[in-house]
Amino acid sequence: MFDPGDRLLSEIIEGNPVPTFVIDAEHRVTHWNRACEIVIGVSAADVIGTCDQWRAFYSEPRPVMADLVLDGALNRDFEYYYGHYKPSSFIDGACEAEKFFPDFPGGGRWLFFTAAPLRGTNGEIIGAIETLQDTTERKRAELARAESERRLAEENYKALFTEMINGFALCDLVLDQDGRPVDFRFIDVNPAFEGMTGLSAAKIAGHCGGDVLPKTRANWAKQLGQVALTGEPMAFEGHSEDLGKCFEVRAFRHSSGQVAATFQDISGRKQAELRLQMLASVFENTQEGIVITDPDTRILEVNDAFVHITGYAREELIGQTPRILKSGRHNLEFYTTMWMTLLEEGFWRGEIWNRRKSGEVFPEQLTISTVLDEHGRPLHFVAVVVDITAIKRHEAELDRIAHYDPLTGLPNRVLLNDRMQQAMMRSQRDGNLLAVCFLDVDGFKPVNDTYGHEAGDYLLIELADRFNEVLRKHETAARLGGDEFIILLADLKDQAHCIQALERIQGAIKRPFAIKGQVLSITASVGVSMYPMQATDSDTLIREADQAMYRAKQQGKNTHCFYEDTQDAGVIERQRMIDRVIVGIAAGELVLHYQPRVNMRSGHVIGVEALIRWHHPERGMLPPDTFIPILEDSDAIITLGEWVILEALRQLQRWEQQGLQLAVSINIAARHLQSSEFVARLEEYLRQAGRLHRGGLEIELTETSAIKDLRRIKSLIEACRALGVECALDDFGTGYSSLTYLKLLPVQTLKIDKSFVLDMSQDTENYAIVSGVIGLARAFGMTVIAEGVETTKHGVILLGLGCELGQGFGIAPPMSAERVPGWVRQWKADPAWAIAAFGG
Repeated sequence: MFDPGDRLLSEIIEGNPVPTFVIDAEHRVTHWNRACEIVIGVSAADVIGTCDQWRAFYSEPRPVMADLVLDGALNRDFEYYYGHYKPSSFIDGACEAEKFFPDFPGGGRWLFFTAAPLRGTNGEIIGAIETLQDTTERKRAELARAESERRLAEENYKALFTEMINGFALCDLVLDQDGRPVDFRFIDVNPAFEGMTGLSAAKIAGHCGGDVLPKTRANWAKQLGQVALTGEPMAFEGHSEDLGKCFEVRAFRHSSGQVAATFQDISGRKQAELRLQMLASVFENTQEGIVITDPDTRILEVNDAFVHITGYAREELIGQTPRILKSGRHNLEFYTTMWMTLLEEGFWRGEIWNRRKSGEVFPEQLTISTVLDEHGRPLHFVAVVVDITAIKRHEAELDRIAHYDPLTGLPNRVLLNDRMQQAMMRSQRDGNLLAVCFLDVDGFKPVNDTYGHEAGDYLLIELADRFNEVLRKHETAARLGGDEFIILLADLKDQAHCIQALERIQGAIKRPFAIKGQVLSITASVGVSMYPMQATDSDTLIREADQAMYRAKQQGKNTHCFYEDTQDAGVIERQRMIDRVIVGIAAGELVLHYQPRVNMRSGHVIGVEALIRWHHPERGMLPPDTFIPILEDSDAIITLGEWVILEALRQLQRWEQQGLQLAVSINIAARHLQSSEFVARLEEYLRQAGRLHRGGLEIELTETSAIKDLRRIKSLIEACRALGVECALDDFGTGYSSLTYLKLLPVQTLKIDKSFVLDMSQDTENYAIVSGVIGLARAFGMTVIAEGVETTKHGVILLGLGCELGQGFGIAPPMSAERVPGWVRQWKADPAWAIAAFGG
């Protein structure tokens, strides 16, 4: 596909001193450079994005040459619009012509123009480019002959006529009834003219130009007629489509009604000049570095971009070999393979690390091509260099954000998951044990309360450094959040071996910490689950380790406990709670409250998020975190999820009956989302509610929902979209945040977790995370919504970062369905947000 926004193409065209414009496959103008504006007098703003390129040249609609080339027009079409044209001898499918445009300012102009197709990677025509050259001055009068030359003796004239190297022709002028020159008649031509044109004097003498050179007649008749009528000599470049040549013509009036002209064939020179001009323009103006070497790789020429990239002056590079840039990062095998490929295939492309003159090592995208002589031997090597330092730096930063905890630099959940999968495979292969250790710092909250959050952050950073000191190869420490860590201990022979490693880790933790002038001592409680003894999947291992950690806390902290099946004594109580929730659903004890989502810039309410509440008869109003986690591993979560879908659809209908149009977002648990009948049941509920393909319902899924079977979740989201139900990714940044995850999942909305938004005005790392998530959403074409907007300042910061949509207690708390219509009618955006939105 032709990309009119391609930066390189745009910069080459804009920097080209030759007037140039480009049209896409729909004949819309995509580029109209400054030279076009100057020469043609039409601004880029008037034509770019339109199909009105003809207005720059003609008074009524008709195709320009680029239009004909784009359409692959037939020869007769070119002849119809451009009597004098010819296919380009340089570019397949290109044509060139010269024409007078009388409507240009200053009495009109002559333009020589070339149009060529632009092709895609498969060779299809995806656009056309046209270059223009103002030839008016070359066609205006020059003094051709001094008066004394016309007084030469007849015998000298005849000798000169016969022996002169340049072609010579003597012509009569043919006038119409109004005395205007319309043609010329050959009287005589010399042998040089016969040689360069292939026209013999015997055959053309007495014949008009229209008979001999029909496509050339009009142009030459006008020029020669001007000389004959004014008596002023003229020199011009006369292109002849009939002959396929370009001549430098010098004409003077021989006598009344007669014109003499000399001809010099400059076709080769013009073609060379045009090609050199194009190559020189690209060479000097491209942003990519270009270096040309001889067959021995001695540098012959470099462009300014290459000088800028490497830091070497041109004089320092000429005569050297590219080895002057060698970084030492690649071995001999790398370079051997590169040159073998280049010599065998004539082309090599790849990433390579080189060294600037300053000593800085930098990455570049390198393309080397071989230029062969007529015998097929290497004549030159041409290398194109793109400095990708910024790209690599950006990739590294995105990788850091996606895979590492911003505070401690330890792996986050996404990288932990990868490391766990690798560790479990290695354990299976080697027959060793793997310990998943859930570590929680004892008494971390008092440190924050006593010395402040900054001291707590320093403590966590120092703790992470100590983990890295004592862990061995193939062992990983990851931060889940707060003061919770996961440590993977690999290559264990037995439980005793694991205990030795835990004692080493806890010993490192017990050493005093010096934080902001204070000496602090802490301990940690650790729960351990062994693979493959206790579980064979990562989620279960972590959950079991978490349960074991709580048992370590109950035993007095500063210790470790291994997971045991007897820990599930609470299973009965858990099942009792699950059964009670099911009863509560049937008894109508559960309700949905709705928290508005708004556009902080425009002040529009865009929708609501449905949040479940339980009116427990004995315990009062219960928030979801008191019972939802208990249901997540049972089919009761599916029962609850289906109730939420039905209730949300019923509420949508009630609001529509009241004239209120709002989108409702609901949270669906991972177990429910991945159930085999989810899509079919959703379609049934939508059809019953009369909302199939109507939109208005959105499903929120957390990052962990799809991590086990990304392909299945991708298909499920696509199936939901086919039903008119959009999907959003909730709590982004707190779990398995991954660029691959974002790229593969076709979600439409990204929600920034409130834990980052709440402290972003004081915490630079949270601010950077929020900014990064907004940038990622924009890069993937997603809508982004910020949770946790609790103050005016939160909204101002978010608007400044480009996030317009938000929800939180600073906008409105969750409310009953009955209160929503009244709140929507009276709500107005904070005035400070309007100022921030418009750059105030």
